[in-house]
Amino acid sequence: MSDKARKAPGVVALPKSLATCLSAAILLFAVSPAVPGQAAELTLRGSYEWSEESPDFGGFSGLAMMRDGSAFMAVSDKGTLWHASVVRDAGGQISNIASDWHDRLLDNKGRPVEGFTSDAEALAMVREGAVFVGFEGYARISAFYLPGMMPKPMHEWDRFRGLWGNAGIEGLAIMPDGGLLAVLEQPARLGAGFPTLIGKGKNWRPGPSLPDSDGFSASDAAFGPDGRLYLLERRFGYLTGYETRIRRFPYASGAFGPGEVLLQTARGELDNMEGISIWADLTGETVISLISDDNFLPIQNTIIVEYDLVE
Repeated sequence: MSDKARKAPGVVALPKSLATCLSAAILLFAVSPAVPGQAAELTLRGSYEWSEESPDFGGFSGLAMMRDGSAFMAVSDKGTLWHASVVRDAGGQISNIASDWHDRLLDNKGRPVEGFTSDAEALAMVREGAVFVGFEGYARISAFYLPGMMPKPMHEWDRFRGLWGNAGIEGLAIMPDGGLLAVLEQPARLGAGFPTLIGKGKNWRPGPSLPDSDGFSASDAAFGPDGRLYLLERRFGYLTGYETRIRRFPYASGAFGPGEVLLQTARGELDNMEGISIWADLTGETVISLISDDNFLPIQNTIIVEYDLVE
């Protein structure tokens, strides 16, 4: 498959829409400051614009980087799962991405997902060859054992019927004890916190909520090697574009502790970042990778942005 990906120049990855570009131009040299008193911060490693000549390409909402950053899997709103190889330069920045394969996921009856069953929004990987996918629309969580695309349901077919629609499961994270944590996109009301669900096997129960604030929506989540949850969030303005925020929460005894803001971008600085993955490079440094959802629109991009976690 031909790869027309190219490295995004500079610090920011600019979407193509006029309004967003104007906002980004004004804020081009704005640097998100560290939050006073925080114990850690993120420093930009690099950004890369990825593209492929395929009608299935785009709409990525879930990302799982392999442990050394040499490859990743991504899942799209059309229900396709992608595997791609990553070439990095001496500094660890991405210099090329080449897709190895992609395929459409199947529904519970073995048919290619389509329409109401296709909106894959979250991805978590236990090991290469076994992945969990969270869906909106027909809200569900399924396990896939590659190379097969036939799902293994993780619950009864109508377990999440109350979430059917377009504002359900946005994040899926593997917990330190091996269970799954699903994060919902919106709180029931402002200030109520993002609801979560905890699953082991086919048993699912409500989990502790994550504090929401400032009109941000949850986009994805992942547990880091430190056992803390990293929550990716976004906020959108029609004239200003997207803001991206990453917060980190300690987790112990079934509850989340106070969060800290590791990153909050200027408006229009990044695109619609919807997937997060946390991994360690060959030197043992922790890296956070984000991927954007271009909504299959020519005015948006598929960007992978990476940050080093500095404690």
